[in-house]
Amino acid sequence: MAASFLCYDRIFLDSFFEKIKPQGHLVTGMEPDDFLFVGGEFYYDDQWKTELPCFPAKDTIFLNGGKACLTVICDYLRDHNIRRVLLPAYLCPTIVDTFESCGLSCDYYNILPSFTIDIKDLERQLRDKQAIYFINYFGFAHSPSTLNYLSRLRRAGRILIEDNAQAGFLTDTTGDFAFNSMRKLCPFDGGYLKTEHDIKPYLTAYKGIENRRLPLIRQYRSQLRDYLFEDIGDRESLEALFEQAELFYVHDRVVLGDEQERQEIEHLDWSAIKQVRRQNYTSLLKSISGIIAISPIFPALQPGNMPLGLPVYVSNGLRDQLNEYLGENGIGLTIHWEDLLSDPRLNGNAIAVEMTRNILTLAIDQYTSQKQLNFLSLKLAEFFAGVSPS
Repeated sequence: MAASFLCYDRIFLDSFFEKIKPQGHLVTGMEPDDFLFVGGEFYYDDQWKTELPCFPAKDTIFLNGGKACLTVICDYLRDHNIRRVLLPAYLCPTIVDTFESCGLSCDYYNILPSFTIDIKDLERQLRDKQAIYFINYFGFAHSPSTLNYLSRLRRAGRILIEDNAQAGFLTDTTGDFAFNSMRKLCPFDGGYLKTEHDIKPYLTAYKGIENRRLPLIRQYRSQLRDYLFEDIGDRESLEALFEQAELFYVHDRVVLGDEQERQEIEHLDWSAIKQVRRQNYTSLLKSISGIIAISPIFPALQPGNMPLGLPVYVSNGLRDQLNEYLGENGIGLTIHWEDLLSDPRLNGNAIAVEMTRNILTLAIDQYTSQKQLNFLSLKLAEFFAGVSPS
């Protein structure tokens, strides 16, 4: 699938096109909340636009995306004679690809099934001249004790890289570098990098590089909504647009952000988006609480956080069967990160492999209505009750 190129949180599913549309669930004039689906990108939607800039992007640098932020961070590390980075063993393989393509070597520390850092293992893996990378998974911060430990490492001279790609907002950061990836949260490209280090000299090397992806992904996002709700266009053209855009993203070293994308991002009502995501999370969490075979990884929201999704573990080895059942009913969900299982750099870590085999991320984003949440929880309950779809 095209989504395997990148750390996507809304996956472009062949099953969506093959199973949903032929069954007649999509008809001309259908409203967005009449069914649940997941596309390769968010489609354009004016609902969240606002006239006043409201994104808390103070003291950040706007770049092309998460990969662009990592590329510049790697430039800084190499320039300061840091050639190794210590990564969590549970992560998207494309993060490793980016570090290695920038000439850095990677070591790994354990992440526990609770998505907490195994501090003892991290300490065992520490080396000289090695940066430390940590992820705020699904928009949830680590515990105060973990953050205090990481802060002590930073004060001792370690470079900390904080991956906020799934969290959106860059507030109360711990790392020397902290970044996000906005296309995980909205239909626009960009990433905000926060650091006290002077990285502007590294940006000059990327001036003038053509962003070949951007016009294609803009066209895709525009046409996706027409295809879904108005039956305009065709599947093959959409897939071709998406796949070509992703190839450009992977292979082109575009770092500088696009001003139009930045303006679009900063004129979204992020307060409302966060509120909807939190409400959806709480609602879905409550509605699945009686399903014993599903275990939410984060059983409560943190004060003020914006969740990416509602990640759960599916017991008894039923994750793939459940995911297929949901796909047949028009519900496309994400597995973080399925490519880890086939990646020889990562699939030797038994804990990470087990997590990947059982995790499923339930949709709670701003595109998901209460009606869709109810449908999702109904189908989850039906599956575990052994009820055939009606």
